Amino acid sequence: MYSVSSGGFIDLIQGVAMRIKTGINGLDELIEGGFPEKSTVLVSGTPGTGKTLFCLQYIYKGLELGESGIYITLEEKPEELRREAKRFSWDLKKYEDREKLVILDASARVGLPPTEKHFVEDLDIENLLNKIYDICLEIKAKRLVLDSLPPLFEKEENIRSKIHKIGRILNEISCTSIIVSETRDENRFSRFGIEEFIARGLIMLNLEEIESRLRMRECRRSIFIRKMRETKHKVRRYPFYIGENGINIDVKGELL
Repeated sequence: MYSVSSGGFIDLIQGVAMRIKTGINGLDELIEGGFPEKSTVLVSGTPGTGKTLFCLQYIYKGLELGESGIYITLEEKPEELRREAKRFSWDLKKYEDREKLVILDASARVGLPPTEKHFVEDLDIENLLNKIYDICLEIKAKRLVLDSLPPLFEKEENIRSKIHKIGRILNEISCTSIIVSETRDENRFSRFGIEEFIARGLIMLNLEEIESRLRMRECRRSIFIRKMRETKHKVRRYPFYIGENGINIDVKGELL
């Protein structure tokens, strides 16, 4: 039995798990009310599956519920994220001005002068993690997004130890976090095969071509909850579509 408290938490009355609403339409229904509080969830998939949108929707839901957040972007520029969010009427700048949201720009790696208030010029793991830690304490962040991991490891040296270091810092910060990884094919869970081991949850987003009733080729997006600790969930794929309010999961449309 659940008790809903302020700030979007869902407490398990006869248990220990507290839940953080994801804001992804239909997802909370599949994972007992939301992500386990202070957990790290890996969202992974091939290009074009909706990973960044998933993260924006998650962080914005928290802002609506009064939960501060930090979004670390390593590929897209912050202004691109703001424009993407506005397509769904999500005003990120409003919360940035209120100091409830920080978009940390770690995408500039070509020597261009920074244009953002919060940025990292030297993409060094230690430097980045220290910056994240300080910002989380400053704004009392409850939600964190790291989008995405692969740019951190362009040299592919000591990847395992670096990823585990990220995991330790995220545990210490105690945010409910999403980390993003991009796969090269649908048979892998992450780019390096390590990321899933520092996460308590693993969500796969898929994009596949199918044949419609009119024998036309069309694309279908689906979501697969591979694991979610402290949570009872079905190991099934569910179709989802992107509408005016973001990602919507068809919880009754189980796929084989």
